[in-house]
Amino acid sequence: MSYTNEVFLNSPKAAFFYALRFLLALQVMLFTSAAPWLAWSHDQSAAEKAKGAERREVRIPIEDFTLTDQSSRPFKFQSLRGKVAIIAFAYTTCPDVCPLITAAMRQTQEGLSKEERASAYLVTVTTDPEIDTPQVMAAYAKRYGVDLSNWAFLTGDEAALKKVWKNFGVGVQRKARGLIDHTTLTAVIDRTGTMRIAHIGTSPDPKAVLQDVRRLLQRK
Repeated sequence: MSYTNEVFLNSPKAAFFYALRFLLALQVMLFTSAAPWLAWSHDQSAAEKAKGAERREVRIPIEDFTLTDQSSRPFKFQSLRGKVAIIAFAYTTCPDVCPLITAAMRQTQEGLSKEERASAYLVTVTTDPEIDTPQVMAAYAKRYGVDLSNWAFLTGDEAALKKVWKNFGVGVQRKARGLIDHTTLTAVIDRTGTMRIAHIGTSPDPKAVLQDVRRLLQRK
């Protein structure tokens, strides 16, 4: 070891450098262990997007919240108690990922029988409240031809939405007006309001989501 390197290693500057590296490593470790799916977002490579969605079994209690639906009416999460819910996060001006998620949700809804629809509910929560007003969300739902009898499209003020995003482990980052990077989560919630399945990725398999819903519907 040279004299110059030895002086640097024993200097206060070196101590600060290594302490900073340790703190950064610790921050990354805590971030990924607390919510491992936050790494999934719109910033995926073409190969990652082609993989579809990854299915994970979880057990995360969801706190009650109140947002606004596509008809400008208050929507309380607690109203879903006793039902199995599918909750996805999307925004209406998304050019690529969100349309795939919404299309998969619609296919899942179409796969439900009349009896199952009475006990299952779909929810889309916006990640862009700046643009996604109730009127915009209503137009988005109409664009996809969804049945609104058991599907709500929710928006609200950013403060209320941030609490919901955080509870679900959804990261949201605004890049520009109408361009949002966010976690691509489709969650399946049991009758008690607990997230049991997390489909993380750009194109969740409607058949897999439907199977998850049916398993939870069988549990009383």
